[in-house]
Amino acid sequence: MSDDDALWWARLRSGGPRPVSPDSAYPAGVRRLVEPDAGAVWLVPDLPDGARPDVLDELGLPGAHVDQRGDTARVLAACLRCCWTEPSGPVWPGVGAQLDDVATAFRSITDNRDERALHAALLGAVRRLAGSGWLIFDEDQRVVRLGPRVAMWNAAELSSLRELWRSMPR
Repeated sequence: MSDDDALWWARLRSGGPRPVSPDSAYPAGVRRLVEPDAGAVWLVPDLPDGARPDVLDELGLPGAHVDQRGDTARVLAACLRCCWTEPSGPVWPGVGAQLDDVATAFRSITDNRDERALHAALLGAVRRLAGSGWLIFDEDQRVVRLGPRVAMWNAAELSSLRELWRSMPR
């Protein structure tokens, strides 16, 4: 491995998926995901199908440790419902959705909480998911989009997610 490749892998290990300019060099073993406007690409480790947490550990990549797992999973499901407009197509890059629309979808699949608790759970989960590359969150515009990590789901996972998508309220 060259010094440049080793540096790129260290960056990916420490910070997760990262956006770069389309003409940037990148190491072997990395998938390039082009932004819809083609102004940037995301570099994401190209893992083999069925890579378990021990493979992530071996590669030194962050795993799926998540605080507030239930809320975070429900928020990701709500974001999938709002941002993945055509489930027969690819999940990446999806479309942007207003945070209020995601909140409505989240409310429909969660328990009866008051608005303050629901908003706190939603915002906390969106920020956690954005911090780990599952979502892209523009706080100023209050717009959520699917992050580059969703492009790494394999066919079996996408099949399950399509069923989840269909079962969720519109």
